[in-house]
Amino acid sequence: MNTTGRGLRGFGPFAIGVLELVALVMVARWIGFGWALLLLLSTSVIGLAVLRFEGFRAWASLREAVAQGRFDDTEEAAAGASERIAGTGVRMLAGVMLTLPGFVTDICALVLLIPPVRKSVGRRLSAAALRTFPSGRPPGGGGVSQATRHGPVIEGEVVDSRTPDDPTP
Repeated sequence: MNTTGRGLRGFGPFAIGVLELVALVMVARWIGFGWALLLLLSTSVIGLAVLRFEGFRAWASLREAVAQGRFDDTEEAAAGASERIAGTGVRMLAGVMLTLPGFVTDICALVLLIPPVRKSVGRRLSAAALRTFPSGRPPGGGGVSQATRHGPVIEGEVVDSRTPDDPTP
């Protein structure tokens, strides 16, 4: 990777911070500084509510799937689950963005909550995740032990047929 790309990525958070500060000054001039701070605080509270709601919703969905034993390996079930997970991820990203103080991130988060935008961004995030983890599992096997990754495990019992005076190890 060239040094120019690295430098631009490092500049991004600084540029967003400057943009947020300019937006705060503009909004404060328009509605007043106190109202601007109140608006920032209220969007942060809304962001926390979105995060809490989506977290509970994802947890309830997981508990329901476990209770009903719905862990299909069919392609259409995986596609539906992938779409639901991507939608939840985008809504949680919007919640995080709402929680951050700033009007630019709030506007971006509100745009992410629009259903067609959420689906489009969700598909792109899902595709990026599949490119990152092509097997569909994260590195390390997703909880699968090292022994099961190299083939089938055959259960059995080891029997030592050597006698105590046998010299071979």
